[in-house]
Amino acid sequence: MNSSERVRARGHKASREITPEQAADKVKDVAKTIREVSSTARDTVKKFRESGAITELAEAVHEAAAATRDTAKEISDTAKEVRDSHLAANTASAVEETAKAAGETLRVVEETARQIPKVAPKTSKTVTTGAAKARKTTKATSDKTEKTIKKEAAKARIKATNLKRKATTHLARQKRSNHQAGKKSARKRS
Repeated sequence: MNSSERVRARGHKASREITPEQAADKVKDVAKTIREVSSTARDTVKKFRESGAITELAEAVHEAAAATRDTAKEISDTAKEVRDSHLAANTASAVEETAKAAGETLRVVEETARQIPKVAPKTSKTVTTGAAKARKTTKATSDKTEKTIKKEAAKARIKATNLKRKATTHLARQKRSNHQAGKKSARKRS
């Protein structure tokens, strides 16, 4: 049986299996199910509102967003301290780990935000907004920290190069000075 024969057979079979009365009954059943689900959803939302669960959830999300903001501020302050102490090269890996931890926290918040709409549809917008703010703050802090670390590392390399040059020059002068002093004392002996 080729594909066109299968399509014809399927179409023919479907028209034999359901009558207009059965179709009308099925539509009625669907409408009844829609009414029941709608009523259940309405009752569920009413219970959520009455129990205060939505308010508690919104407050918890607000607290999580505030904690993320505070963490991002602490990361920023830490990055400034590292920059000011000129130890960026030694602390870069610690800052990167902190940024990764903040990213992991963000991923957990996003996963939580994806799960919440299943439980409380009205709070999904609040959670999504909080997660977006947390993501934006963490990303900005991470980018700023990375830029600062790269800038300070470049400055440290330049300073190290300059110090090496100065040391080499100073050592060469010292050798010339010692060499010339050795020649003068040799002339005095002769």
